[in-house]
Amino acid sequence: MLFLSILLSTLLFAGSVPAAPPPQNVPVEIPDASAFIRPEFQPFARLLSISGASVPTSGNQFEVITRGPDFGDLLFTDFRNAKRLIEMELFLFGDDKDGLAARELLVSRVQDGVEVKYVHDSFGNFFDAIFDGRPVMDGFFTNMSKRGMQVRDYSPMYRIYWTLTDPGQRQHRKIIVIDEEIAYTGGMNITEGSISGWNDCMLRLTGPSVPCLRSEWARTWNRTKSGKKGDVFMDIHPVEAPSAEGKIVQIVPDGPDIPAHTAEESYIWALENAKDYIWFQTPYFIPNRQLLGALKKAAERGLDVRVVIPLEGDLPAFEPVIRSYFKTCVESGVKLYLRNPPFVHSKTFVCDDYLVCIGSTNLDKLSLKRNYEVNVYIYDEPTALNLKSVYQDYFSNSVIVNQELFDSWTGKEKFNQKLQRLISPWL
Repeated sequence: MLFLSILLSTLLFAGSVPAAPPPQNVPVEIPDASAFIRPEFQPFARLLSISGASVPTSGNQFEVITRGPDFGDLLFTDFRNAKRLIEMELFLFGDDKDGLAARELLVSRVQDGVEVKYVHDSFGNFFDAIFDGRPVMDGFFTNMSKRGMQVRDYSPMYRIYWTLTDPGQRQHRKIIVIDEEIAYTGGMNITEGSISGWNDCMLRLTGPSVPCLRSEWARTWNRTKSGKKGDVFMDIHPVEAPSAEGKIVQIVPDGPDIPAHTAEESYIWALENAKDYIWFQTPYFIPNRQLLGALKKAAERGLDVRVVIPLEGDLPAFEPVIRSYFKTCVESGVKLYLRNPPFVHSKTFVCDDYLVCIGSTNLDKLSLKRNYEVNVYIYDEPTALNLKSVYQDYFSNSVIVNQELFDSWTGKEKFNQKLQRLISPWL
């Protein structure tokens, strides 16, 4: 009887309880600095201004991080100093020494009252853990949720049909936003490889570029559980920049839901329009037909085109397909450098002492056509010259690809290259 009374009361008075107000979509104004970019690069900036959040912004400050330990020190310090909110979208959060330290620190911040949100990619983490020999199915990520972190899964393993039919569509971005004031993005994950082992490149940003980057994180966060409690709504509204004070930065997403392949188009535009040089770093060199053609044509017209690739990759099984592109590139004049260990995981380019790209996009077909990625384009001569010096250090510690290497290849090596080239569209 008591149960029926409670149920009746609930039905009668449910409509009298006022509904919670919907989240407010408050516009965020950012300074569009397109007019302050060098005239020869303004068409490039317009090409990539695919939304209000992807226009070039002025008034930014940043630090380019090229050492994993420096990234770990800065990131952990910012985690400790966070006052209310930490938001993350990572391809990998490793169940290893550095990942465990980060998880425990974040859980302690939750206990301090800081809200921690993390977009997880189950498929990517599961198979990368197998390749790298890290533990799987041991509750590392479940432990996050149980201890107060808000975790949304971009690709739950139980979605078997989607996982099997489209395994290449990964959430490959690396975005960390702290208190809506500090943001990190680039090539580094929270893993022992990124923090303690590899050469990589990451940006720590403050200024108007932070809400632009956060808006991309929010789109992924909302897409994982669309319409559920806790979605984040952002409306980026560009306004004319009053000056070029600070650094000019452009945040540009890429992915299957973006109308254009922005990373591919940016690389091709730079190759077609650079006057002096363009140098790339990538851990995986499997260019698609359009990018390969642009690399070769740029070198053939006399542009100094160079690509730094690891001498020893982290996925040995795919080394033959990477090497299968070497000869056609070198014969066209593209200079390929095989960087000695540690492993190079950077995804960057520098062009004509002015334009810099730092992001998550590899020079491979998965990144260019299927993965969700984000790149940062910087229009600044001092930054370009600093990154150029990093490249020059890499060149001095590299083996240049030449005919001597080609002559050393055995018949078995050449056969493996041709065989793996057949499956390159899926790599």
